[in-house]
This record gives sequence, structure tokens and C-alpha cells, in this order.
Amino acid sequence: MTRTRRNFIRHIGRFASSEEGAMTAFGLFLFTAACAIGGLAIDVSNAMRIRTQLQVAADSAAHAALVARQTESEASAIAAALAVVERSLPAAIHGTVIETADVVFGEWDETLRTFVASPGAKEAVFVDTSRVDQRGNAVNTFLLKLIGFEAFSVIRQSVAHVYNPTCMLEGFVAESYVDVTSNNYYTSGFCIHSNGYIEVSSNNTYEEGVIVSMPDRQDIVLPNSGLETNVGLAEALRDSYYEIDAADRVLAMKQGITNPSSPYYPDYLISPMPRTLDWKNKLDETTWQPGYIHEATCNSTNQRLNVPQDTVLRQGVLITNCEVSFGSGAAVEDVTVITTSPSVNSITGAAGIRMGVDDDCAPGGGAQFFTLGGLRVPASFRIFGSQVIAGGPVNFVADTGGVDGALVVSDQSIEATSGGTIGFCGVDGLPDWAKRPYYRIVL
Repeated sequence: MTRTRRNFIRHIGRFASSEEGAMTAFGLFLFTAACAIGGLAIDVSNAMRIRTQLQVAADSAAHAALVARQTESEASAIAAALAVVERSLPAAIHGTVIETADVVFGEWDETLRTFVASPGAKEAVFVDTSRVDQRGNAVNTFLLKLIGFEAFSVIRQSVAHVYNPTCMLEGFVAESYVDVTSNNYYTSGFCIHSNGYIEVSSNNTYEEGVIVSMPDRQDIVLPNSGLETNVGLAEALRDSYYEIDAADRVLAMKQGITNPSSPYYPDYLISPMPRTLDWKNKLDETTWQPGYIHEATCNSTNQRLNVPQDTVLRQGVLITNCEVSFGSGAAVEDVTVITTSPSVNSITGAAGIRMGVDDDCAPGGGAQFFTLGGLRVPASFRIFGSQVIAGGPVNFVADTGGVDGALVVSDQSIEATSGGTIGFCGVDGLPDWAKRPYYRIVL
């Protein structure tokens, strides 16, 4: 064998047995694995970030569309939804996240928790936001590209629904606090709510289905006996919060009640043209004309318009800036009283005044008091199928069994003294008053 051949064989043998560079191949495997793991950490996190942005945009768009739809056309409401998404996820950066066809109005079935499209509807809306291949705006990856995964498709959906909270149908609702006394029997469906706290006395009974709510149920103020002397209260307690804005509702009612196309306009009115009254004259059956709107303007908001003792006003509207005082035994049936007086005594009553007809929750006959100030009735207040909306504090002493189908709302506080059954009428027993819509994301 020649020397050259022997050297060649020797080099081949050393090369075959050499371990130099063995980590290079293993390093390639480690690098690939690191890219995959890094891709999961970085790219998936980025996709989740976009997912959250799409969900927030969908929820915001659904809310905007539904609010707009209450007063505007379907096309305008859809445009409002698209504008909200454009502000949060500009097309210049995120591509076409939402299109007109992605906003669909319809109805929401609370029991089945399903959305059904229905053109022209105002009760619910479905919104779809997407970053997908079909729109050319899928969420591109960074490291996962190295293993062949180019982009994520991310889709988020939302359904918003208009509803009326139980507590805004019948009950006592106040911003600061609600203070109710002892020996009351609350029937199923009635609600006591405060965005502050609720104070109750002893010997009350709360049927199943009664709601007693505040942002933190632990803030309830109880007597020394605690829950023991309030049967059913523990089961009735809830945590919840509502925007109340009673003063805004007063102004909305004042503006809308003279407009025949408004939901606030009563069907018993003959004409939307107001009749002017002299506030110095007593408001009785000789000055009150059923079927009409009556206006009385005081020189100052602490001057008083008086409704004499035992007067019964029926089927009409009173709009005033005066305080309104009802004499003993006075009553209103199918009547709306609106006063912009900010006084804590903007609506007062002597013993035995009555709102609505005591008809065991039969349809019709209810009344409404709207005031920017407060309401104070010191004795024997009776309220049947009626509502009080007050910007100021509400303080009343109800007659035994004198509350049957009532909604009392205050931007401040409610102090209610009663000693009997506080009943819940339900929809059939209440006037067809305009309710403030509330909105929630249900899907």
C-alpha cells in the first residue's frame, strides 16, 4: 500500500471517529424547538391581545348601536357601531374589522339565551368583529412563521339587549340610601334598592322573589336582632348597581309629554296645546279640565300651587315650576304632575292623599309625580299603580296597605314608613308609562 493511500485511509478514519461539531445538529433541533416555544409565548399572547381588543370593540359597538336604535333608523344605528370600532381599531392598522352586514338587529330570548334576527327590531343587536384571512387582516405571526404557521384568524361576537330591571318596574330605588320601617310584608316581585345602603327595622317579611339590593349587600343596616326578625331578607339580598338619574327623567318627561309622537304622551289627552293657569288660584275641579295639559308658572320656585282638600283630578297633565301642595283627601287618577321646583318640599300632601285608584291592580287609573325636588307626605299616603320620580329626597308615611303597585325613585334618599302589605302589581296593573331603557351585554 502506498504511503499516500495509507494517509488517506488514516484521515478517513479520524474523520469518521471525530466528535467535533456534534452539537451543531442538536443545536438546530434546539433552535427549532425554542422558536416553537417562543412562538407560542409571543405569537399566542399577541393573538390573545387582539382577541381582547376585538371583544371590547364588539361590546362597545353593540351598546352604541342599541342606544342609537332607540331614537334613530337602523342604518344610522349601524353607522354608529362602525364608527365606534373605527375609533378603537382603525382600518388603516387593523384592516376591515367590521362591515355593515356584521351588525344585525333582532330579539333576544332570555330563557333560551338565543338571538333571532328581526329587521326593524330595537330590542337586541348582534355584532361580529373579525381579523381573518378572507378580509386580508388575519393576525400575522412572528416566530411561528419559522415552523410554517403564518397567521391566526380571530373572531369575536357580542349581543346587547334592552331590558327593564325588576327594580325599575316596582319598588323603592334611591341613590344614597333607603330607610324602611318595621312590620311590613313585601310581596313577590317588589324591590328595595340603593346605590348606597339600605336600613331596615324588625318584624318584616319578604316573600320569595322580593329583591333587596345594593352594590355590597354587606352594607345593609339591620336592627339589633339582625336577620332573625326579618323573615326572607337573607334570601332577598343581592349585589347590584343601577344608574338612577331621576332628574334627567323628569326633564325628559317634561320635554316629551307635549309631543304626540313621544312615548311619554298620554293617550287620554285631547290636545297637546297647554292651558295656562294662574298659580294663585286653587287647582280644583273648576280650573282643571280633563284631557288637557295645564301649565302654571310661579314667580319663584318656592311659591306654591294648592290643590284643595278632597279634590280629585282626573286624566290630565300639570307642568309647573311651583311647589305643589295637596290638601287632605286629595287624589289624582290618570294624572301626570311635573314640577321643576328644586325645593325639598316641591310636592307635599296632607294626610290621606292618594295617587291612583285602589282597584286591586286593575289596568288604568294610575298617576305619576315628576319633580326636580323632593316629596314629603307626613301621614296616610296611598299609592296605587303609580310612580314618583324625584331629584330630591322622598319622605312619606303610608297608610296601612296603602302601597300597591308603586315605583318610587330618588336621586337622593327614600324614607318610607308603613305598617302593612306592600304589594306588587306587575305589568297589567301599572300605567303604560315610558320606562327608561337599560342596556346589557348578554352574549
